Amino acid sequence: MNPIKQEINKIAIPSRLHEHSVRGVERAKRERKGSGRGWLKKQMLAAVLAAALIVPTTAFAYQTLLADELYGSFQEVKKHFLGATMEGYLLFDAKLLQAQGELRKEDYKEFKELLSVVISAKVEYGDNYGNIDYSQIPQQRLKELRSVYFDIQPYFDQLNGQRSSKEVLSPEQYEEYIDALMMYEQIMVQSGIKNAAQVEQVPARLQNEFIKARNLLWEVNEKLMK
Repeated sequence: MNPIKQEINKIAIPSRLHEHSVRGVERAKRERKGSGRGWLKKQMLAAVLAAALIVPTTAFAYQTLLADELYGSFQEVKKHFLGATMEGYLLFDAKLLQAQGELRKEDYKEFKELLSVVISAKVEYGDNYGNIDYSQIPQQRLKELRSVYFDIQPYFDQLNGQRSSKEVLSPEQYEEYIDALMMYEQIMVQSGIKNAAQVEQVPARLQNEFIKARNLLWEVNEKLMK
């Protein structure tokens, strides 16, 4: 039996997947209200890794993982991202299950296509944690990837139980928001950190840009929560 199925066999199967998904969204809302940094860590994962990990592991009731369709297997993920864990992989798969259940068929298809582009970029350009230094990738690829982020972010918002940032913000504000998400991720790579909890390790020369991006993300989050 492979490691993924061994992990799944340890998990209690619930009677109603949707109820667990809803509770996951509500838990995320409470966490965002209680801790700005805690929310930011999850929101960055959602924005760039497509995995706002808000669905509990007990939401699994199947043996075939949707995540395998994008990554191949957890073993393949470990080859590229040393910081990957089985728990994170299972939670990412739960997020895909939530998307499959909540999005319309055509929207889910588009979501997976966009997500596939993001994941390919993470594999090709990402560090051990899947974060990208966008200043180091070809300009044409950067332009294409930025366009994908523009299109996929509203799906992340919906799956996080928030209003669409693309609808709430003006076109100019939305562009600034996407750029801030990318800048935040870029500075994490340049600082050698893996998550928002290590912000004190950001070098002084990057502090201004980092704080600017972080504050904009917090500001947008407040608007989406209203």
